[in-house]
Amino acid sequence: MAAGVILVLLDLAIGILGRFWTPYPPGASYGISLPPSPAHILGTDEFGHDVLSEMMYDTLPTLAVGFGVGISIALISTVIGLITGYYGRKISGVLVDVITTTALTIPGVVLLVVIGAYFRTASQGIGYFIIVFALAITGWAFGAKQIRSQVLGLADREFILASKMVGERSYRIIFTQLLPPILPLMIAQFLFGTLYGILSLVTAEYWGVLAATTSNLGTMIAFIAANAAYLSNQWWWILGAILPIIVLGAGLGCLNLGLDEFIDPRLRVVKVQVPLKDVAVPLDEGEVVVKAERVRTKRA
Repeated sequence: MAAGVILVLLDLAIGILGRFWTPYPPGASYGISLPPSPAHILGTDEFGHDVLSEMMYDTLPTLAVGFGVGISIALISTVIGLITGYYGRKISGVLVDVITTTALTIPGVVLLVVIGAYFRTASQGIGYFIIVFALAITGWAFGAKQIRSQVLGLADREFILASKMVGERSYRIIFTQLLPPILPLMIAQFLFGTLYGILSLVTAEYWGVLAATTSNLGTMIAFIAANAAYLSNQWWWILGAILPIIVLGAGLGCLNLGLDEFIDPRLRVVKVQVPLKDVAVPLDEGEVVVKAERVRTKRA
């Protein structure tokens, strides 16, 4: 989990630094399609822009959209999962199932395409807030179903029933007794939502849903595809666009693995020292004492 935290913080630090300082001004031109060199570590693109400076400058908006989507999905799925799980036999029914299933069947990227087409018809640009909103309302359902199933199991436990019998208010039961056990699931939804938001943003930019004036890693990928950089072997341009996404994905993956071990103790690896004693082995020539060493084993 520590490796995941380091990778995510490193990516975030690059994005924040890129908004205050870059090796070169992101819009300045220094030579078309120059390969990596001491002067330009990641070379220049088809327009002569320094790729490293562009990468640093475009990372923070991409991460902001991803974190915004992740936080929104985690909050929406947790609230709906808690309420529908606790009051499951009262309001859960067909209505909640229909709403959840409908949200599961609507791809967020397709909704962005529809919204982008509407705003383009109205000669207006689509902002990051609308992107976060569109992806959040289509990405909460899966997490809500997971949390709801956990809450339904917890709602019938003895300590919950005892709290109800002594007259404990429902909101206190929900927030003090049901919320803590599902916090790992809430964090998992945040991790999933963050990666989902970034990949959806990049896909929407690649499809041309957002205006080319927006500045994020998806815009870089859109220009890479439009100028066929993969055909001219401008690998440094492609690397600059996808490197922050790869680092963030690796960090979120490490965090998810650490979270799995935290949720399920059976996945934890425990080191155990097994002490062994010297053993006397009888032979024809006499006894031979075999020295035994302390052996370290691992138990899952």
